[in-house]
Amino acid sequence: MTGNPSDDELTEEFDEILLEFLRKHDAGQPIDRQEFLSKYPEYRKQLEGFLETADWIQQMAGPTLGDLNPEETPQVRSSSAVELAGESPKDQSLDVPNPADVYDPNAATIDLPSAAARATDEIDFSLSEMAGSRSDVAEFPSLDNTQAALPCRFGDYILQRVLGRGGMGVVYLATQTALNRQVAVKMIRSGALASTEEVERFYSEARSVAKLTHPSIVTIYHCGESNGHHFFSMDYIPGTDLSRKLADGPLEAKQAVKYVMDVARAIDYAHSHGVVHRDLKPANVLIDETDHVVITDFGLAKQIGAEQGLTATGATLGTPSYMSPEQASGKNEAQGVATDVYAMGAILYALLTGKPPFQAESVMQTIMQVIHRPAPSIRQQQANLHVDLETIVGKCLEKPPSLRYASAGQFADDLERFLNGHPIEARPPSLARRFRFWFSNIPIVAALTGVRQVEPSPSQRWAQNIFLASSASLLAVALLGNGIWSQFRDNSLPNRITIASGSPGGMYYDLAGKISDRMKTGSGREPTVTSTNGSVENLKQLLDKHADVALMQESTVRADQVAVVAPLFFEPIHILIPTDSKIQSILDLKGQQVVLGSKDSGTRQAALKLLKYFGMTEKDIDHVESDWNTQGIRAKKLPMFAVIKAEQPALAELLTSGEYRLLSIDDAPKMTLAEPMFRLYQFSPGSYRGSIQEPVSSLATAAMLVVRRDAPSRLVEECLAALYQSETLADGLIAKEMAAEWQGLPYHPAARRYFEKLQRD
Repeated sequence: MTGNPSDDELTEEFDEILLEFLRKHDAGQPIDRQEFLSKYPEYRKQLEGFLETADWIQQMAGPTLGDLNPEETPQVRSSSAVELAGESPKDQSLDVPNPADVYDPNAATIDLPSAAARATDEIDFSLSEMAGSRSDVAEFPSLDNTQAALPCRFGDYILQRVLGRGGMGVVYLATQTALNRQVAVKMIRSGALASTEEVERFYSEARSVAKLTHPSIVTIYHCGESNGHHFFSMDYIPGTDLSRKLADGPLEAKQAVKYVMDVARAIDYAHSHGVVHRDLKPANVLIDETDHVVITDFGLAKQIGAEQGLTATGATLGTPSYMSPEQASGKNEAQGVATDVYAMGAILYALLTGKPPFQAESVMQTIMQVIHRPAPSIRQQQANLHVDLETIVGKCLEKPPSLRYASAGQFADDLERFLNGHPIEARPPSLARRFRFWFSNIPIVAALTGVRQVEPSPSQRWAQNIFLASSASLLAVALLGNGIWSQFRDNSLPNRITIASGSPGGMYYDLAGKISDRMKTGSGREPTVTSTNGSVENLKQLLDKHADVALMQESTVRADQVAVVAPLFFEPIHILIPTDSKIQSILDLKGQQVVLGSKDSGTRQAALKLLKYFGMTEKDIDHVESDWNTQGIRAKKLPMFAVIKAEQPALAELLTSGEYRLLSIDDAPKMTLAEPMFRLYQFSPGSYRGSIQEPVSSLATAAMLVVRRDAPSRLVEECLAALYQSETLADGLIAKEMAAEWQGLPYHPAARRYFEKLQRD
């Protein structure tokens, strides 16, 4: 390359050169800047501009983690040089300081700093003095500018001093010159070198707060970009925050409750507008000069109901001592209203006792305790606290989100009841549940049940010794008891056997009646046959335990939910086309009115699978939700699907009358490979009273007799006995010898034993 490129002509080659420098910097390799600049003379001007800007940012925002001694390392996530260049680390699950460092539970967020407008120092100069003379204030540096000192001009603002900084952001006390007012200005620490992810997360915080208008939530004034630096301005709140109040020790109970109640009211408002904070902690609750709370730092906020966000699944974001278990586990999809309820409970715990519920020697140990250990009672730390406070805090700190307060508003209501001396609605956990927590953390029990064990207490270690001493006898008793119970269950029958069938007059209903009659004489029970709308409803009846046995088409059988007793008979797919219609293939049905069967029918399920094979869905046709044999539908001469045993009189009437013909499925052999439930079927000439003149290719599915997977073996054996007595139960019933050779069916264990014995004999 010849000549020096202008600033507007930077190429990918320049990006690679800059990235080379940043990677060496992050790796701690010594770099001679002059030698580096001399190596690329054609880019010298642009490189000098970038490096000088980076130096200025480092000077104004303070050192990164790598620049500090271990004892000075703050608990914030540092932005490495690679991140400043726009590359994200491969592992973002948790970016925390060395575990050997002293852990401060009130320190800034692991991933995003608590750098909102949190000013507590007294201001000893007026707004007019802060604005100063514009002529003697330096400009905030851009890519083409060099270092500048504070105060300096930044767009419409005069930046006075740094209020807070973290791994990604830095906040300045500033004067908005146009309105002559104090504000806090937050900008991305890496400035013009910020990655796309940093910029997206930065503006996500601004958008989250901008949609909220509440006296206890910091207000966003302005958001934008100036000289390549993204920023937003917000309230400047003189005063202090709860973390600084907490530094002097526990707060008086009513004062602590009042603060957290106000926080809960504000957070309930945020939730009602679809925003979850996800980083509530004492440092993010400001207390202004009138003792009024203001919540800040929505850098980790999440939109309620959003499936995707800036936080990848598995990433741990937040402050460990105030994280909910679902946050500590990195379960982003599980973080919602209950996440903030947990954090507010942890804040109240800290204000009442002087320390958060979980605070170990390292970040990782703290996270493990948050996930696995039940929170200690506040009355273990402060015995004089009221038992109602113990109950309220305990409900907030429940591990399962469903056991916490359903909303921040309910939490605030209970706190208000406590302040007013009224009975609270929360109830303490039962003795049984508390024992379960204690018992599950005994090391040997945790190992056997898969629960992660975290620092067992002396009583749990003692219990483990007792457990090991008696484990052999307990195991023997358990095995014996389990065997007796299993044998009893397998040999028992329901007091009342219910068979889900189909619509009255249909084949399923008639066959269910015959099975019921035979089971009545064989088992001594008196089964009941219930009519239904079809296979889908039958499946639901089984799963809801409203039925014990059901008949359904194979298309609705779910191997993970039900088990097959036996296949009953084949049901070919009939695609009925009006005789005068030009439809020659299934693809011609697109855009047509088609009868697919009722919503809960097996016909509907089989038809949808067939359409899917041809790349079609219900949206591609104008489906009519009705049965094929409805008189009004037949009068309209619409194409129809029917999955039913062959040679049905009603179908024969449609075909022999000349109103309808059968559509051949030319791809039937290929479909049997794509969908195992389908089998080849051919309507032979002469079928349906001679109305079929030449072979018609189709598919068939099987009708099945099914039970729940946990059904007793005795029930299955009675069903098999009813099916396969010497006298044939129904025409076309699949022989038991063929059922024994049928591969791949999810048979109930008792049915599998029956057919395996049949093969051996």
